[in-house]
Amino acid sequence: MKRYCFITSIILFMMLSLNVYAAQTKEILKVNIEGEEKDLRILNQEYENNVYISLTDMSYILKDTEKAFVVEFGSKDGMSYVELKDGVISEEDYAFDKESFLPEEEKDEKVNYARKRNLIGIDGNDYSFYSIIVNEKEYKDCYVNLGEFALAMDIDMSIKDNVVYINPKSEFNFNKNNIIESGIADMADSCMVGDVTTGNIFFSSNADEAVAIASTTKLMTYLVIKDAMSEGKISENDTIVFSKKASDLSKTSNGVVNVEEGQRADIRDVIDAMLICSSNECALALAEHLCSNEEDFVELMNRKAIAIGLSQHTEFNNPHGLPVYKEDVLTIKHQNRLSANDMFKLSGYILDRYPEITEITSVKKTRLASLNNFEAKNTNTLLSNVPGTVGLKTGTTDKAQSCLVSAYPMKDMGGNTHYVVAIVYGAENVQTQGYASMVLMRYGIQKFNATQLGIMPGSEDEFTVPKTFDELAGAVINAARRNIK
Repeated sequence: MKRYCFITSIILFMMLSLNVYAAQTKEILKVNIEGEEKDLRILNQEYENNVYISLTDMSYILKDTEKAFVVEFGSKDGMSYVELKDGVISEEDYAFDKESFLPEEEKDEKVNYARKRNLIGIDGNDYSFYSIIVNEKEYKDCYVNLGEFALAMDIDMSIKDNVVYINPKSEFNFNKNNIIESGIADMADSCMVGDVTTGNIFFSSNADEAVAIASTTKLMTYLVIKDAMSEGKISENDTIVFSKKASDLSKTSNGVVNVEEGQRADIRDVIDAMLICSSNECALALAEHLCSNEEDFVELMNRKAIAIGLSQHTEFNNPHGLPVYKEDVLTIKHQNRLSANDMFKLSGYILDRYPEITEITSVKKTRLASLNNFEAKNTNTLLSNVPGTVGLKTGTTDKAQSCLVSAYPMKDMGGNTHYVVAIVYGAENVQTQGYASMVLMRYGIQKFNATQLGIMPGSEDEFTVPKTFDELAGAVINAARRNIK
């Protein structure tokens, strides 16, 4: 399949729920591709217009285009694996029995198919999407969300009057108005995307509002620890000794890596565990290693926030981001807080001062030898769903809901590295967080490329084609750069 790096068109319509089993309604959606109309089997997941499409049908619809593929089922890393491989589906393999799928008298038939995270392989990249695998008599298929399919395949799609229009010769494209009108920003309490290297913000929503930040707190913890290393207060060769407090935390429902009091580990493994698999006990152990107690470390965190110019809304109560109850008769949950704008500044500061953080946060899975060979798995789906993403941190609590701070390195025309950072706080679940982050990051990449060419957006944020020789030359150079992996 031909792939494109410069994004130029988008379809945004999706509200998602995360229950493992939910009622779907079988329906047939009309697809118009290059003037020809075809049928597409869909499942409306729980809510109307939350469309999951048949990959087998889409394979047949695209069979005469540059995007042609065949569907192959298997497993990988303990998960169901559906690969979209180069090829053209045969008439024999495509058995679309419309009558059996949707009998006339059962149009409102509800079915229960399991929707769970599966790997979808496209052009050598394994996307991590919630999808529905159907395995019935002489019929096996996979249903994926229409918006995610369009993003992953870079296909220009739009929907109007219950008809999906596909232009397989054009790439996926979106603009700021589409993001606002579609309600993508409403999928989170606060969100933004921009170039943290220059401070140029491409899009933001409620970015000044202080919100609970859960485990994205650990970015500040990392910064304080790295500062201490650069000042010679501690060393990257130190050994961490876990306290009783850290050991007790590891055995609660918020524990990630099981550790015992007095257990020793390499500080580098402890930092990796904190950032990759969000180990709360490792964050606490790092704080205690530097300051002997958590309280003094938290004071350093808050001082650092002031020093780098974060707003007065920023408040750290601990080094890991879990809720805390303060000592009082009338006590309530207190959570670390800051705004998306503040996290944008914090991320930019870290990436400028300690860019090596991305060597950790871009790791999908690793073994930590000094932590009993613990297998640390990264929960950042953008590492898969926007290839090239290098971090930074996920977070989840009841109040913060699902959060993600993600980073993507880009080269400007002079060869200098910039980081596009997308921030989503307060998404209702991990799938919504992942989808909103995916859209924002793809939009941010498009905006960065456009600004590098000096292309000014029009009234609806659409980008004009190059008009001068310099713009055209820049476009060619930039396109070549983006295609070199």
